[in-house]
Amino acid sequence: MDHLQVVDSQSQPAALSPSVYVPPTLRDDECYHVFISYSSTDYQWTHSLINQLESCSLQVCYHERDFTPGRTVLENMSDCIQHSQKVLLVLSPEFVRSRWCLLEANMSLFRDCLERKPIVPVLLDPGVSVPLHLCHLTYLEASDPDFKNKLVTTLHCCVTTR
Repeated sequence: MDHLQVVDSQSQPAALSPSVYVPPTLRDDECYHVFISYSSTDYQWTHSLINQLESCSLQVCYHERDFTPGRTVLENMSDCIQHSQKVLLVLSPEFVRSRWCLLEANMSLFRDCLERKPIVPVLLDPGVSVPLHLCHLTYLEASDPDFKNKLVTTLHCCVTTR
């Protein structure tokens, strides 16, 4: 992967133009275009991204809003991943230290194997040590000046049939 100019990944992502993107059609068993797994320490950056994706008419699922109270965290994770077209992992040092984040990543890998559910890793910080079980995935770099357009393009394409 080319090394791109490093920028402050905690700054606000560059804005997207909502009028350019038409979201992919959700299938009968899908409620979301993407489930986002991230560490709470990356809340500000991730929620800026969520707002921009939703402004492009993408249905985004994340735990604070979309997990059902009274259900176990594992049930919520599993259902949200299952009802999403893709899974986006925001990889940061805090993500790779979090047992819950790694569990979501592992559940996503399992779903990918069973249902061909695409996983989109985003490297938030260039120095993140990506866990061995995620190293085989091609990732997007948040520091890439064209990151947002690449992400939206990725979320709009390559949805496989089951």
